Amino acid sequence: MDKITIFAAVNTKIRVMEKEFLKREDYFNLLKKKSVAEASRYLKESASYRKLLGGVYLDTVSRRDIEDILKRNMIKNINKLIHYFRDDYKILIRSLYMKYEIEDLKVLARSIFNGKNPAAIEESLTFIGRYSQVNPEKLIKSETIRDLIYSLEGSEFFEFLIPLIDGRRENLFRFEMALDMGYFNIIQSRKLKISSKDRKLLKKWEGMVADLYNIQWIYRGKKFYNLSPEELLNYTINFGDKLTFVDRKKMCYTKSMEELFKITENSVYGFLFKVEEISTDIYMERRINRFIYYQLRVLSSKSPLSIIQTIEYVWLLEFEIRDIISIIESIRYNLPSEEARKFLVKVA
Repeated sequence: MDKITIFAAVNTKIRVMEKEFLKREDYFNLLKKKSVAEASRYLKESASYRKLLGGVYLDTVSRRDIEDILKRNMIKNINKLIHYFRDDYKILIRSLYMKYEIEDLKVLARSIFNGKNPAAIEESLTFIGRYSQVNPEKLIKSETIRDLIYSLEGSEFFEFLIPLIDGRRENLFRFEMALDMGYFNIIQSRKLKISSKDRKLLKKWEGMVADLYNIQWIYRGKKFYNLSPEELLNYTINFGDKLTFVDRKKMCYTKSMEELFKITENSVYGFLFKVEEISTDIYMERRINRFIYYQLRVLSSKSPLSIIQTIEYVWLLEFEIRDIISIIESIRYNLPSEEARKFLVKVA
């Protein structure tokens, strides 16, 4: 099949799958629930999640149970879309979804860093080994971050993590930064035969995400880890949509957080730092995801029958899972619904 026919088929499938997304009123109804069991019952009785949660026992269901079920369903839906693609497009789609394996690797690394037994969370590491050459059985035996890095030998991520084994830089933040930098390098280095239209869209999309990640990393590296400007710059993603190398270097070499805020404020990403919320830090990730959400909608509407519709669907599904888990967490901690809404991506 030619690309137009393939994308027409994929988009038809996506439109069917999008009907399973929660509606705006579903979010507000979930926010009113008083317990995890009540929220789970609402999801179980909804048309979207009735079949998926049919076997859930509501009296004992936990937040982790719900998250695991939703993530496993996400894999099924991703695989449904991958099925439509052939050759280099299939390689591309699988490469893009390594990001979810990376998130699981970060969860595993945090568990090890905090002295927990990796086997205890093995079941919730849904994505590891799905789209890369990672061997899950090796990972679970790791007792330190160093062990974890060596257990990734032979995978796409190893070359980006092995420089951390020098007795000085082997820590959690550097591990996470190296993984994310590696992900973007993998995407950029694969010389795949895709259309010029899709190549341009992918460059725009990945460049924008790279910009946002770079700002977030520089901010975290300065505020929480006191990394040197040279090391910060070394770990930034070496491409972007709006931010040049000079821009990133200026950010890394700022003398204070206020100077960093000012530089960012004068860019298209000035929305990341709101003066009234700078002291709390908790809403930055949500603002990043909201921006991504709206940009995806714009790119998708401007470029029908392209790779961006597949990218959009999976990210929107990810955001819905994040939102559901955020609501459940807010219920567990008795957070007022108006406060809980500040953490949601798909509903303002």
